[in-house]
Amino acid sequence: MEKDSDRYVHSLLRSIEDGLQWGSVSQWSSYDFDKLRDLIYERTNVVISSNTLKRVWGRIKYDSRPSETTLNTLAQFHGFTDFREYKNSIREEGDSTEKEEGLEKRSRLNWFPFKSRPSIIFASGAIFMLVTLVVLSYTASEEKLNPDDFYFTSRKVTRGLPNSVVFEYRAQNAPSDAKIEIQQSWDRSKRQTVSRTDTVATSIYYDPGYFNAKLVVDGQVVKEHGILIPSEGWKAKLESSEGSAYFKDASVTGSGKVAIDSVLFKENGMDKNNPDLRTAYRYVDDFKDLRANDLIIETEFRNTTDSDQNQCQHSSVTLLMEGEVIKVPFSKLGCISELELLHPDRNISGKKYDFSKFGVDFSNWVQLSLVIKKDMLTIRINDNKALELPMNGRMNKVHGLICRFTGTGEVKSLVLKNSNRSYLEWPPLPLGETLPMSGH
Repeated sequence: MEKDSDRYVHSLLRSIEDGLQWGSVSQWSSYDFDKLRDLIYERTNVVISSNTLKRVWGRIKYDSRPSETTLNTLAQFHGFTDFREYKNSIREEGDSTEKEEGLEKRSRLNWFPFKSRPSIIFASGAIFMLVTLVVLSYTASEEKLNPDDFYFTSRKVTRGLPNSVVFEYRAQNAPSDAKIEIQQSWDRSKRQTVSRTDTVATSIYYDPGYFNAKLVVDGQVVKEHGILIPSEGWKAKLESSEGSAYFKDASVTGSGKVAIDSVLFKENGMDKNNPDLRTAYRYVDDFKDLRANDLIIETEFRNTTDSDQNQCQHSSVTLLMEGEVIKVPFSKLGCISELELLHPDRNISGKKYDFSKFGVDFSNWVQLSLVIKKDMLTIRINDNKALELPMNGRMNKVHGLICRFTGTGEVKSLVLKNSNRSYLEWPPLPLGETLPMSGH
């Protein structure tokens, strides 16, 4: 029985590996396990430490079976409710395979009598074609759900965070046996099954951001819209195997920079030296007509983790746009092979690209400039051009920035503007002063 259970565990791990497409797990680096930890948290809101993931995948010797909580979380990450549902899905696939093999065997055994009875072959073929046409036409009609037959809207119940969102929907026009779901963000695993005859459902959001909410009927998205959860200034977050802690603007900006001091760590029972610690600073707002076709972002930041405890000091700055993101990665120079830049049209891996210009010395403030003009994104680091990428006509609204650090980090300044005006200057300038327009 234990071996049978282990089979399902190994199957789940292989399925996750196939989905990630990161190559053989034997070649995964510590950064890969850190990255997987982050992905799991983003999809499930549960932290599995990097060391636990290494034990589960056999990279650290550990004789015990993974805990039920770990297996349930991994199954949720893979799109299932829990590990039991994953096992049941494997059993169902196995049953189907056995049935197919049985039918194939029976077909081989019954083939000989048909040799001398061509009329039966012709009749069987005609029936098969007729059934196929009926099934295909029925499937096609099912897929053509008319979005106009459905209604989907939402409203936030308060300002600030956490924030519950009330979804109102109408799905009575769906087939009576249809599966109706509400997806609260880009993450398919965060789908909530709702009743076809009900009209209200709710979800809770802990982090600020721009989210694509969707009404899904039998896997087809019939309605979707954006939900903007502002941060109301800076919103800081600590995450580790010990849990999570959130901080409002006033708690982290008193020193003239965005930073979480030792007192806040102590008050929230968080260990500043935890190897699984991650820090995120979000500034999210409705910047009205600030769009991705004319944009200048300037920020200064640094990773403040002791390099002896966090050798690579991985960090990133993510631009939040309406429905899309651009994530710019950083690390110490020796770790650039592990970097990955996210762009709406492509992901660029450090395994196949020279990210030397993104390897930085965090003992000094890192200056980052993102400029989008004439349909081209220019990334400048410490006033040196690092990369240019086409934007292909994008005019998405811009909603802010996320600065992430493995370990701890600080943000010294942030400016969001276009060629006509400034939308955000942090820290605020003294009354009467204005920033000079960028010459980039």
